[in-house]
Amino acid sequence: MKSFGLALGFLFLVGPVFAQLGVNASYRFNNARDWNLLNPANGSVTELPSDNVAFGIDYAIRFKGLRMEIVPEANYARYQVNETDFGQLNQQTFSGFLNFNLYVLDLKGDCDCPTFRKSGNVVAKGLYLTLSPGFTVFEGKIEMLNGTRLSSRTYAPSLAAGFGVDLGLSEKLTITPFGGFRYFPEARWFGLQEALLLDPTIINYQTNNESPISQIYAGLRLGFHLSR
Repeated sequence: MKSFGLALGFLFLVGPVFAQLGVNASYRFNNARDWNLLNPANGSVTELPSDNVAFGIDYAIRFKGLRMEIVPEANYARYQVNETDFGQLNQQTFSGFLNFNLYVLDLKGDCDCPTFRKSGNVVAKGLYLTLSPGFTVFEGKIEMLNGTRLSSRTYAPSLAAGFGVDLGLSEKLTITPFGGFRYFPEARWFGLQEALLLDPTIINYQTNNESPISQIYAGLRLGFHLSR
């Protein structure tokens, strides 16, 4: 951790070339296998959480001498599932991601201008790989058919790897298709198992309060270049 802090401090000392505000929207395909509601009577499975759309806002900082960006991001997502015998299950997430973008095909390229003004192959100039540690707050709510309501708030770290391609629309605007894979080693949704004990009509259902989460995502980012 100390070495990481020193490395990050060194990058800031080198000095940013330009900064960029960004907004993004992405679609997430989620798999939390141990949260899924299994009905042994008919073998049906209700997947939790459902797939969804997420929204983010970020601030990208690029540095001299190496085409690398550090991009802190705040992200929000909401999920809702209606299960016939169980009721309604809602979850919203508030996430902080620290994205490290490395332009692997143009490491020593001219950093002092947006992709719009660069000459050469668009993919070579705009393609980057991402490593993104994150931390997420999960807020879950369960509204059962018998009127019982259960709420919980939990926390979980995650790590993602992905890619994107910057496409310059003008000197001030960049659009970036991106995608990747994020993994939560362990996430908790307290109330899932407890709900099975509070309604005798669903006591045969099976689920778990804890599960890893695998997440495949794809989306678009719109970046606004700021004046230096």
